[in-house]
Order: sequence, then structure tokens, then C-alpha cells
Amino acid sequence: MLAIVNPLGSAVLFAALAGKFDPGIQRRMANQSALAVLIILLVCAWLGNSILGLMGLTTPMLQAAGGIILLNYGLRMVTAEDVKLTQSERDSAGDISEEHWKALAVVPLAIPGTVGAGTITTVIIQASTFDSARDLLVISGVSLGIAVLMWITFHSAGPIARRLGPIGMNIISRVMGILVTATAFGLLGKGIGGLLPGLAK
Repeated sequence: MLAIVNPLGSAVLFAALAGKFDPGIQRRMANQSALAVLIILLVCAWLGNSILGLMGLTTPMLQAAGGIILLNYGLRMVTAEDVKLTQSERDSAGDISEEHWKALAVVPLAIPGTVGAGTITTVIIQASTFDSARDLLVISGVSLGIAVLMWITFHSAGPIARRLGPIGMNIISRVMGILVTATAFGLLGKGIGGLLPGLAK
């Protein structure tokens, strides 16, 4: 989860998009974004299994699809491509006026800037695999921890971006990308093994 969310990358994104606002607005945006991250993760954890049931999907299907999504995500991180926002999304975000900072704090900062397809897929897979009440509480605790970490990260975004610089950010992005890619191969293997049990023997 930590590698997929990539807090340092999100810090740079936050600094770029929230830097035009005054410090008071930036603090409120940090609070709003962290709260949105928590809500998104909790919804995925508690309702993800029900969504799978309604759509007739199985855990191996989601694992295989999630592995492919994460693999693409991780490879883009390793090759230092922009995995946070497209150019059009960055341009549209820059056009939002100050009175709409709450909307900006949720989209694109919380989603897809922080919680993207890879994160959502990972949480739903874990919640569908470990679906007891105790397991879901553990996943919720992890989600809360991620949200608190992002809250701290957003509040520290400016100093982090200045200290690391472009080279530091590239190094961290590549290391995180390797971890995400390894996770992706594990999920893909489990998914294929569940869909085609003969291959797993």
C-alpha cells in the first residue's frame, strides 16, 4: 500500500497544485485530501466484496486484472513516467479558482493523485480475500494509518519537495516502482492460478 500510494510523489503533486493558495487554505486542503483518502479506502474495504458479488466477479478475476493494472503502474514508475495525472488533468486543475479548493482537494489530489486504480484494486482484493470482521478492521486500521501518513505528508509537502529535488524524487519513484512491480507479479500469479488451476500444479 505504501509503495502504491507513493506519499513523496503525492507530496510533490500537492505542492504543485496547492502552492498557489495561501498557507491557511493549504492546511485546509491537506485536511480535506487526507479525509477523502480515508473515505475512499474504507468504502473499498467494506463494500468491495459486495460490489464483486453484484457484478459476478471472483477473487481470481480481480487478482489477475489487478496484477495487470499494478504491473503497468509499476513499470511506469520505474521508467519515471508520470503516473499521477495526465497533462490535460494538470491543466484543468490549474484553472480551478480559489473558491473551489475543496473540489481540488478531492479531485485530483485525493483521487487519482493519491488513491488511484492500483490502490483501489489492492484494497478490494485484500478485503475480498480476508473478509472476516476482524480482517476488515485490520484493513481499516491500515487505511487509517495511510490517511494519517498522507495528512502529515500533505502538511509537509513544500519542504519535502524542495529538499528532495527532481533527482531525489526520480530515485524514490523508481524504487517504489520496483516494489509495485514485484507485488503485481505476485497478484497476477495468484489470479492465473485461481482461474487455471492446472497451471499451478
